[in-house]
Amino acid sequence: MHKLNYNRETFKIILMLLMVLDHIPYFISPYLADGFHIITRVVAVGFGYLVVEGLKYTHSKKNYLLRLTGWGIFMGIGNFIMNQFLEPSYQMSILGDNIFITLALGASIIMLWNSKPRVNKYLAFMLLVVGCVPFLEGSYLILPFMFITNLTYTNIKQRDLSYLILAIFLGILELSMSISTIDMNSLLSIYDNIAMNASSMFFILLVPMLHLYNGKQGELGHRMKYLFYIFYPAHLWIIHLLANYLVN
Repeated sequence: MHKLNYNRETFKIILMLLMVLDHIPYFISPYLADGFHIITRVVAVGFGYLVVEGLKYTHSKKNYLLRLTGWGIFMGIGNFIMNQFLEPSYQMSILGDNIFITLALGASIIMLWNSKPRVNKYLAFMLLVVGCVPFLEGSYLILPFMFITNLTYTNIKQRDLSYLILAIFLGILELSMSISTIDMNSLLSIYDNIAMNASSMFFILLVPMLHLYNGKQGELGHRMKYLFYIFYPAHLWIIHLLANYLVN
């Protein structure tokens, strides 16, 4: 019996499809959007995992980092331009809706940590701590996740345990910060608050996905190299434009 698994390109496509589900709350019921928000916590960390993996196999780490940074700048400019045509409620944050910048910072931290000079490790740790301040998209989750992934990449048991510890820590932290807004007499209130204010811990759902991922490049790998770079900003801009002009 063949083990069920999928390659890198299939993994990216799965993550991109889930990403769309997280960005369509304007068109669906709030409680369905809550459900999508929970299951799509795997998306950002999934791409974070792929960046860590990419740094281990790329021919040029410098070019990889420049590519992430370049697309981050491109998307930041694109978000600014798009906002000129959108109502305030549908506008996008220059940095807050730009995962490229977060991934680029995560890649920088890993490159510094993996380099030989000891001072670079101190700098990497400082960037990690400062970067966890939530001014970039998902940085408080993506950066420690990428750091852990880099340290435990070759040890699956250690990796999964470290992810579990991070999930528990985030769950305790976010629940303690949002508990005052939860109506404990209403299951819908509990569900809604967890989904919107304490959902980072559900990134742990990525673990079974990683166990099905074989880490291999598919036949279309080179042709699909830039698919995510194009798809991510394009789908966000289209969704926000549609919401701006179609949703009352």
